[in-house]
Amino acid sequence: MQQLFKLLLMTILLVGCTSERASDAQWAHSDLSSYAAAFSPNGKYVLMGDTDAPARLWNLETNEVVYSWQNHNEVGTTTLAAFSADSKVAATVEQGGVVSDVKASFRNEVDIVVQDVIVLWEVATGEPMMRLSFPVRIKAIALSQHGDYLLMALYDRTVVYFDVIENRVLKIFEHDGAAVNSPINQLINVVSISPSGKYGLTGGDDQTARLWNLETGEQLRSWKHENSVNLVAFYPKGGFVLTGAGNGQTHFWNMKTGNKQYTLRTSIWPKDMELPDFPSFKTTTSAFDFSPDNKYLVTGHPSQKICLWLVANGDKLDCWQVARKKALRPGVVLQAVAFSPDGKAIYSESGNGIGQKWLLQ
Repeated sequence: MQQLFKLLLMTILLVGCTSERASDAQWAHSDLSSYAAAFSPNGKYVLMGDTDAPARLWNLETNEVVYSWQNHNEVGTTTLAAFSADSKVAATVEQGGVVSDVKASFRNEVDIVVQDVIVLWEVATGEPMMRLSFPVRIKAIALSQHGDYLLMALYDRTVVYFDVIENRVLKIFEHDGAAVNSPINQLINVVSISPSGKYGLTGGDDQTARLWNLETGEQLRSWKHENSVNLVAFYPKGGFVLTGAGNGQTHFWNMKTGNKQYTLRTSIWPKDMELPDFPSFKTTTSAFDFSPDNKYLVTGHPSQKICLWLVANGDKLDCWQVARKKALRPGVVLQAVAFSPDGKAIYSESGNGIGQKWLLQ
C-alpha cells in the first residue's frame, strides 16, 4: 500500500510539472546578470540593477534605456531598486565602501561600518532628487505613495521609517526572537508600505510577518510561517495582505480579522485537502504583481515558474516556466513580474538578465 501511494504521488508530481513556454517577446536587459529589478506601478518602466554597472531605467514599450543612474563617478553594485506608488520617484541602493568612525544618529553608536547609498531619482527628468548615506547595510526598501517616506530593513536587525523631506527617523521597528525561541532580535528581510501610508508590513527570520501602525509604532498583527518570511505586500484595494516564506507557502490574509483567506498552491493538489508536508508542494515566491483591475495576481518563483491567480478565491489559472539563458545552467530566479497597463500581458525579469513579455489568452 505504501509503495502504491509513493507511485501515485510521483505520478501526480510528474503530471503537475510545468514545461518551458516560449515568450512573445524577449530582451537582454543586463549584460551578464541582474542583481535587482523593479517595475514601475504604472507599467511603463523597469529599473534594472547590475553588478559593477550603472542602474538602467528601460522603457517597456520601446525597449530603450531611458536613463543610466549611478552614484557620482563611482560605479558600484545596485543592490536594490524600487518605485513610489505613483511611479514618479525611483530609488536605487548602491553598496558603498568602508567608512570609519561613523556615528549613526538613530543608534548612538560609533563603529567601522559599510556604507550604503540611497539615491532618489525623478523619473520624469532622470535627475537625482536626494542622496542619503546610511552607515548600515540596507536589506530591503519601500517607498510611500509619493516617495516622501521610506521604510528600510537594515542589517542591524531593525526597520527604520524615515521622513525624506525632514531627513529624520520617525520610528524604529524590531522583530524579537520569541516566535523561534531565540533570545535575540531577528533579521528583517522585507518591507512594504500600504497605499494609504498608514500601515507597514515587515517579514523576518523569526518566521513572522508583522503589521504596524506607522504613525504610532504599534504592532497590530503577527502571522507565523514555517520558514523565514521573504515576501510581504498590501492588496491595492485595501483590507488584505499577501505574505510568503522561503521554501514555504504564500498566504492571503484579512487585515481586520487576522484570518487567512487562502493559500496559493502551485501544485495540483486539491484545494479542499491539506497539503502534505513534502518539499515539492512548497514553492518560494520571489516576485508578484496585481492586475490593473485588482482581480488577478501574478507570481514569480526561483524555479523558473510564473503563475496566474484569481484574487477572489486564490484559484490558480495557469503556470509556466521561463526559458533559461543556457540549457545547461540551472533554474532561473524571477526577480520581478508585472502586468501591462491594459492587463493583457505580463512582463518578467529574471536573474539571468533577460526580460520577457507574455501575452495572456
